[in-house]
Amino acid sequence: NLNRIIQLQAVLEIITNQTAVALDLLADQAIQMQTTVYQHRMVLEYPLAAQGGVWKI
Repeated sequence: NLNRIIQLQAVLEIITNQTAVALDLLADQAIQMQTTVYQHRMVLEYPLAAQGGVWKI
């Protein structure tokens, strides 16, 4: 039935769009997490850098 195919196409389009939005949000979250981890590493490493820590100054 053509109407059923059109309905399924609409549902698939909605699911596809929602999946794309979710993936974009996950990518943004991953970038924010990476930035936070980098900032925390800098803060935690700074006191040890003079003694030859991970990022020696």
